[in-house]
Amino acid sequence: MKVKDIVLAAARSLGIYDGVEAYYAGEDMSLEREGELLLSCFNLVECGLALEYIPLYAEDELLTTINRLEFSALKNNPVRIVEVTDADGNAVSYKVYPKFLKVPAGRCKVTYTYTPNAKTIEDESDFGALAADSLFVYGILAEFCTAEGRLEEATAWEKKYKQAIESLFKTRTCKRLQSRRWV
Repeated sequence: MKVKDIVLAAARSLGIYDGVEAYYAGEDMSLEREGELLLSCFNLVECGLALEYIPLYAEDELLTTINRLEFSALKNNPVRIVEVTDADGNAVSYKVYPKFLKVPAGRCKVTYTYTPNAKTIEDESDFGALAADSLFVYGILAEFCTAEGRLEEATAWEKKYKQAIESLFKTRTCKRLQSRRWV
């Protein structure tokens, strides 16, 4: 899912679609502030979802020779280390420090959750198909309206945003089938 599509959907809901689209196309700078604020709101929502509701997982395979694996060597910004395994897939003991992991020397695979990097308008969201576009749109609208001081609208969008998050986690109850009777 493209960031631009989500941000423009939010702009459409605000009634500023044409001006924001023209800004992103480089044709008109009159809504530059709104366009940049919408993009900033997208980044806030994406990061918030990853930290609070839907963790993003990554696996990196790295080689270490000094029993120390720097977090900067990972492709993403780690939040929580889930598992560390050796080249054969066996679990390895590790210890977490503020800037590195202490692991046995050799090749290891690190599974972790991460926060997404800030996106530009042409990037793809890290969530892909994990979350619906409308979830992001509601979150962006809530953040945008709060930043603009439109608190009543922000409350309404925040409510829709929270309901969309809840719908991700709700499962339908199983229907019980009546037993079959053979006559």
